[in-house]
Amino acid sequence: MSTDFLNAIENNLKVSLFTDDDLKLVFRDKQPSAIYNSLTYHLKKKNLERYRRGLYSFSTKKSGKFDFSKFKLANKLVLHSFISFESALSHHGLIPEAVYEVTSVCLTKNKVFENSLGRFSFTYSPVEPFYLGVEKDEVTNAKIANPIRALFDLIYLRRKIYNRVEDLEGDFRIDLEELKKVLDKFEAKDILELGELYKKKTTRNLAMILVRDLK
Repeated sequence: MSTDFLNAIENNLKVSLFTDDDLKLVFRDKQPSAIYNSLTYHLKKKNLERYRRGLYSFSTKKSGKFDFSKFKLANKLVLHSFISFESALSHHGLIPEAVYEVTSVCLTKNKVFENSLGRFSFTYSPVEPFYLGVEKDEVTNAKIANPIRALFDLIYLRRKIYNRVEDLEGDFRIDLEELKKVLDKFEAKDILELGELYKKKTTRNLAMILVRDLK
């Protein structure tokens, strides 16, 4: 197997992460079996990296480093998803420690992927509209929940009722001063409305204490 296969991918695809469908477009004159054989060969040679069935990139063996973020990879692992929970809170500086599992919200059932770049978990959220409070991050080039959406997602997931903001600090080591700065950018009614969207007492209580204690 020559390097023509890799060169064709590099020259025709302007994306860091590519799929089986992308390969079919690049090699439209090849039989699917021929594409599969070339793909399998280069995966074994570690010229290419596979993250889940049908999602690939060039390996560090070729480029020296991955030119995409873990957050961007998470968005690609499950298409209707965005970074949230601890990963988003850490990214926004509300919790101090680095989060080694990349945590995301998804539109369908929960999923977990483990690959060479780590563990990626996806958890369903009932909020509609699905992308409420989600923004495109310029640094990671990924869809990430804003700090408030990420906090509500986390409380929904943990299923614990909080009656004081100090309890959030104790459980999650959330920086309350930073959280207050974030809350200052939101209207109280918007925070209360977000708490209602989950249809859970846990998130309604969260909204109430945030408005009562930090607004």
